[in-house]
Amino acid sequence: MHALRRRPVGDLTPEELARLIGQNVGLPWSLPLAIAFLRDTAPHQAAGGWYDDDLLSAVLTRKAEDWATFPELAHEVDGILSVLTDLSPDMQRDIKRFRAALPRGD
Repeated sequence: MHALRRRPVGDLTPEELARLIGQNVGLPWSLPLAIAFLRDTAPHQAAGGWYDDDLLSAVLTRKAEDWATFPELAHEVDGILSVLTDLSPDMQRDIKRFRAALPRGD
């Protein structure tokens, strides 16, 4: 994990981003990259059927406090979720918990 923290954030793979996000490392930098990757890939993968992804899971399982810090990113994730279908029951539970914690606009 220490080696990942020393790599340039732009060089991280989706799997490495998932590991860092899963441990709440560098969220101000890692979350936007992860969300950009999901935004670019989720529609294509969803079109092919089953979508069950470690990066998506890592993003969805951040605490409500994290999303309160990054409300714009949270709403972007919610938009990405709207294109996904045929999700595993585990991913559906993660989505339900994420949406329950979604920051509400004033």
